[in-house]
Amino acid sequence: MATLLRGLRAARTLRGLGNVMVQAKPTASKPQFNTLGRGFHRAALLRLQDDSKPDKPSPSSPSTTTTSYHEAQGQGPATLSQAASDTQDSSASQQASASDPASDPASDPASDPASDPASDPASDSASDSASDPATEAATEEPPLPNTSYQDQSGEQGEEYETEEQLQARILTAALDFVPQFGWSMEAIAAGAETVGLSSASTGMFYNGAGDLVLHFIAQSNAQLTEILAEQHNQVQLGQAEAKEIADFLRDAVEIRLRMAIPYIDAWPQAMSILLLPHNIPNSLKHLATLVDDIWYYAGDRSTDLNWYTRRAALTGIYNTTELVMLQDSSPDFQDTWNFLDNRIQDVVNMSSTAKQVAATGEAVAQGLMGAAVTLKNLTGMNQRR
Repeated sequence: MATLLRGLRAARTLRGLGNVMVQAKPTASKPQFNTLGRGFHRAALLRLQDDSKPDKPSPSSPSTTTTSYHEAQGQGPATLSQAASDTQDSSASQQASASDPASDPASDPASDPASDPASDPASDSASDSASDPATEAATEEPPLPNTSYQDQSGEQGEEYETEEQLQARILTAALDFVPQFGWSMEAIAAGAETVGLSSASTGMFYNGAGDLVLHFIAQSNAQLTEILAEQHNQVQLGQAEAKEIADFLRDAVEIRLRMAIPYIDAWPQAMSILLLPHNIPNSLKHLATLVDDIWYYAGDRSTDLNWYTRRAALTGIYNTTELVMLQDSSPDFQDTWNFLDNRIQDVVNMSSTAKQVAATGEAVAQGLMGAAVTLKNLTGMNQRR
């Protein structure tokens, strides 16, 4: 009787399994329904094994029978629950695919294996490498810093400009307005507008007109240094003859003073600005640099007291000649250059006189020493006793 009941139970289970397989047959081609079928088939087999076992375990192998029974009891419900969950998941996915026509593989042309580019291994690897953010970040070069600037007129520069370079550009442009506005903030504002900046850029210049005057002096000294260096190179290469020291000094000072001629009418204002207490250190520094460069390219390599005396003498000549130029009304400032030539000759004569005095002093000293020796000889003080 018990065997008959177990057989009926097994038949009922198989009938239910058949109904499920019939319902799942139309979509058996999908991977999720194949998994569902395998789950039900395994559950039915375990159920049949459980029903076919005797009620009492065999005495010869009690442990084996008990173990198999517990394994069957533990696996059966777990497999059934897994199958039930798979059934719910497959139903939900089937409803979603039915409601979304774009997701149907049959209606999507891209799902055709022949037309799908993803089925090509070469194109797949290419697309993966192209769409991989890590690969893109590795192949991309790091962005370079923005070293350009753009002014108000929209012009784009090639290199980044520091604040000092921008100030130099503004001051250089402002020099064109000095004859009109003088050495003032108005000239600086006009220069800022010339380079495409606002007139409010004058706030960058804390020293006001003093910055403009000092910029002109530094720029003029740099131009003179370039000229003297070029002449020195030509002499070294044998392309020009070396000048006498007096001629070299005169020409160098004249070249430098001629640079101030375009601003000669406003130059007294510049000199008064340079005499302000906060501008005196920079003014003296530029003057000392100018005089030292002139003597250096003139060939002076002295390291004794002459180094200071020569530069002090040339500084006095430059300042006095500058004052004469402000009052000169002769054509092409000819009186100024005559005055400069006379002062240079005085310095050269003073050097010659100093050398002569030194030579005369040495001769006098040697004469006195000889007279002393002669006196000793006459008096017999040098006789040995």
